[in-house]
Amino acid sequence: MPANTKRGPYAKGVARRAQILAAALEAYVTSGPQGPSLRSIADSVNLTEAGVLHYFGSKDELLVEILAARDKADLDAFDVSTVDGVWALFEHAAATPGLVKLLLDMTAASTSPEHPAHAFMVGRASDFIELAGKLLGDDDPWKGRMLLAAAEGLQAQWLRDPSIDMVADIKRLYERLGGSAD
Repeated sequence: MPANTKRGPYAKGVARRAQILAAALEAYVTSGPQGPSLRSIADSVNLTEAGVLHYFGSKDELLVEILAARDKADLDAFDVSTVDGVWALFEHAAATPGLVKLLLDMTAASTSPEHPAHAFMVGRASDFIELAGKLLGDDDPWKGRMLLAAAEGLQAQWLRDPSIDMVADIKRLYERLGGSAD
């Protein structure tokens, strides 16, 4: 057996955790704005809700891992070093209302430093602000914060009223802040 091959219960636990995470992410991708229930995620991997939480510690920790997995998949799929890549990512996000709702829920919950989402969301916001600065060609973090605030607010408005074109609105703000349309 190769020296780097995992075996035993640890490898099985890691594999089971990955299976649950993949199923949970898919459930959020395909759900409406209400998101899936923990019960439906558990059922999809033939576990109880307690069984799912055994692998993540808490529901909030599972939800943060779902967002992290979504971000990783998005960064693998979209070239966010380009304006076109960012707009494609925003368009993609607009097709996943369950994930948009989850992101907003974790954004609100992360205002408490003790919440499991706090460090993740602080890092995510910092990355967004830095990326906005690069795309705008401006190192003033204010512009990035305004874009982030607008994106978060537009996502909430869009969940209430899906006729809102949040991508067009954020593009318009980006251009008003000095960003190039292409």
